[in-house]
Amino acid sequence: MGVMPLLDVPTIYVLMLSVMVLLGALTLFAWLQNRAVRALAWWGGAVLVMAVALGLLCLRGTIPDACSVDLAYVVLFTACALMLEGARCFEGRRASPVLLLAGAVVWIAACQVPALYESATARMIIVSLAVGLYSLGCAYVLWRGRAEPLLSRWPLIVLTALGGGLFLLRIPLAVVYPLAEAPVASFDALRSLWFAVVSAFTLLYFIAINYLFLALTKERSELAHKRAAMTDALTGLANRRAFMEFAEQRLNARASGTVAFLLFDLDRFKSINDGHGHAMGDRVLRLFAQTLSATLPRGSIAGRIGGEEFAAIVTGPDQKATLAAAEHVRESFAVVAGVVDGVLVAATVSVGLAHADSGPAGIETLCERADKALYTAKALGRNRVECAVDGFVPLVPDAAADLLLPASGQTQRATKRAAA
Repeated sequence: MGVMPLLDVPTIYVLMLSVMVLLGALTLFAWLQNRAVRALAWWGGAVLVMAVALGLLCLRGTIPDACSVDLAYVVLFTACALMLEGARCFEGRRASPVLLLAGAVVWIAACQVPALYESATARMIIVSLAVGLYSLGCAYVLWRGRAEPLLSRWPLIVLTALGGGLFLLRIPLAVVYPLAEAPVASFDALRSLWFAVVSAFTLLYFIAINYLFLALTKERSELAHKRAAMTDALTGLANRRAFMEFAEQRLNARASGTVAFLLFDLDRFKSINDGHGHAMGDRVLRLFAQTLSATLPRGSIAGRIGGEEFAAIVTGPDQKATLAAAEHVRESFAVVAGVVDGVLVAATVSVGLAHADSGPAGIETLCERADKALYTAKALGRNRVECAVDGFVPLVPDAAADLLLPASGQTQRATKRAAA
């Protein structure tokens, strides 16, 4: 009594092609819903073209070789190139006609050489090399964009690299174990367990990478919305809510060194709007944001917390270093905002500064003390840096007064130097 095969290859072929057509159509539908994500159009088109290629390959032996071999591999290489271009598009790169056509052109050229075309082993090597390089290219392009925090990126990189590696592994195997010069779609081959396993694996592989690519684009969209909700649209800095959250985290996580809360207020900003127009006022706000980003020490956090008010969390080895950082911002802004777009603006900024020693500290208390120091800077003539008189925010509110006096004395001396 014969044993019924567990896997029917022709059925798997039909299932594989049907699922791939569905995946490609759904990906294109997702692109139609958000046409700004052009990578989806590339990827959806690639899956549909891949389905056509595999359909032609499945008909090997029942249709002319010109279609099941020559045309099939041209279409296959084009599909691989479209996937690579989809990955490149996702990373913001322009389409490359060379990459798009390279595989198909190489295959057409190889078909003109009888020794290559008539050898199943040679064909296997060419196909494996082209598909493997395209897959590894996808993995490399996605890996280069790894700085963007997208969780789906990593399994997609692994799968595309794994697929590319397996295709390249077929090259030495084809050399060691040359293929028989028999039709691939012969009856015996179609009934073999090996072809069934490969077909099933191919189906699962395309489902996985297509799902991950869709998840990747969804993650980027969600990340963009999240960043937009936390970013000031005019300056590109963190908005008040985001800044206070980041500042609280920084204070709680700080293990050593000095943490300073800097509060900035552009001097006489209303007169800039009234005298030069709101467009100039916006230009000055952007200039100050750029100055903060360019001059604050590495690792600082800055944000716009109100109209012309900005804030920053700066870390340094001591109070003197953070005071110097505040002075650097003030002096740099006075230079860049003196003449703006050929117009004499002479914009300046006043700065209030409060320190906290290492470890957890209340951000609201620190902000209030910096605000008092800012009012002092305004009262003393503007365009200056003032430190909070009670400089350090103690980690233990009931700390002995004698522990606070040295810090207060240092802060008062720093304030006198700043006023000078």
